[in-house]
Amino acid sequence: MAAGGQTKLPVEVISVGNLSMGGTGKTLAVMKLARELTAAGKKVVILSRGYGRASREAMAVVSTESGARLTPEEAGDEPYLLAVSLPGVPVIVGTNRRETGRYALEHFHPEVLLLDDGFQYWRLHRDTDIVLLDALQPAAREALAPRGFFREPWSHLGRAHEVWVTHADLASPAQLAHLKRRIAVFAPRARVRYTAHRPLFLRALDGAQAPLEMLRGRQVLALSGLGHPAEFEKMLVTLGAVVTPCRFPDHHRYSVDDLARIQAQLTGDMLLVTTPKDAIRLPTDLPMPLWVVEVELAEVEMA
Repeated sequence: MAAGGQTKLPVEVISVGNLSMGGTGKTLAVMKLARELTAAGKKVVILSRGYGRASREAMAVVSTESGARLTPEEAGDEPYLLAVSLPGVPVIVGTNRRETGRYALEHFHPEVLLLDDGFQYWRLHRDTDIVLLDALQPAAREALAPRGFFREPWSHLGRAHEVWVTHADLASPAQLAHLKRRIAVFAPRARVRYTAHRPLFLRALDGAQAPLEMLRGRQVLALSGLGHPAEFEKMLVTLGAVVTPCRFPDHHRYSVDDLARIQAQLTGDMLLVTTPKDAIRLPTDLPMPLWVVEVELAEVEMA
């Protein structure tokens, strides 16, 4: 049913979004929520816009309870990563979240719909709006686009029921104090949670695992095509690695020439390390060893 032009579906709807453009940790936040809800016995379906996907259909089912049905190119990077990381949780992409929500209700019968990047999607009622704020984002970027990176002004944070401050463990006291002041002014009633991108282990493309201690003291080529690559590189430094950045644009599709450029930068016993999002855009038959840092979003206590 619809009220004031907004559709309200007969299940719980939770949105994960942000005020800014670029990565704040939304994919990891959606994973965290999906795992917590399924562990509580809830049936969950994820609705994503499918940014950058090659498929031109208005709606596409990325995965069902049986697993992924599309490639990363067809689905988009983040929806595909959600699909392969959350077995048993269907993922649907489409710009019209009202229609993908109705499709989910008819075909998968969820108890909870999770909207990936849904804060700006006004046409669907949400029971809970979660907004992520990156503690490492420079204050100079907080102007509205095109001058800055914000999609909406700070005053719109008041729509949020919860505010999650990401990368809180890597932020300075001044950066955290800045965000605390902003939240107190613009979203005083919101529940505030502080999170960290917690590395878990290293994974090779063939599935082999290695402990994070393998990075300590090692020269590492940090390969990434991210909106904010410095955050990935800073995490590697905290793990004891001596980091050389190897940066590509966000959502970059790696070519044969790119692989040659990457290989040329590897010297001696340097390790090539990347993110899960980048790993799905790389061929599995790489001419050099590659390690992926598996990460989860963990809640942390802040004074």
